[in-house]
Amino acid sequence: MHTVKMKSFGQTMVFALLGFAQIMRADEALTRNKALVRDFYTTVLIGRQVDAAPRFLSIDYIQHNPNVPTGLKGFMDTFRARFAQQLLADYKRELLNVVAEDDLVVIYVRQTWTSREGKHNKALGFDMFRVQDGKIAEHWDAED
Repeated sequence: MHTVKMKSFGQTMVFALLGFAQIMRADEALTRNKALVRDFYTTVLIGRQVDAAPRFLSIDYIQHNPNVPTGLKGFMDTFRARFAQQLLADYKRELLNVVAEDDLVVIYVRQTWTSREGKHNKALGFDMFRVQDGKIAEHWDAED
């Protein structure tokens, strides 16, 4: 009887440790995915360093925003043109939050600026990214 209890306890411990290891690997993947998206957003979009985009985006990156072409080249061409335009003096883009589940990362952002007419503006938005093989593979967005 004592042998059966010990064997059962040992099996339970093995399953518990395997489950814990899987949770740890999943947490590490979420942390890596969140860091990738955060670094992409702060480097490329806030820092306006479009030439850094290949570090973050896959070559066949899928873009669901109709104003930006699909693919790394389309992204870079579009944002190179956008970044060539002068920003308003007080324009600010802030990354407010980053959350992740499985291979998806969602960010919440705020943009503020004063128009040439003196009106203060604020835009809030969400962007969702799918990460695959350590690169951003797909993007969706919604803006308020």
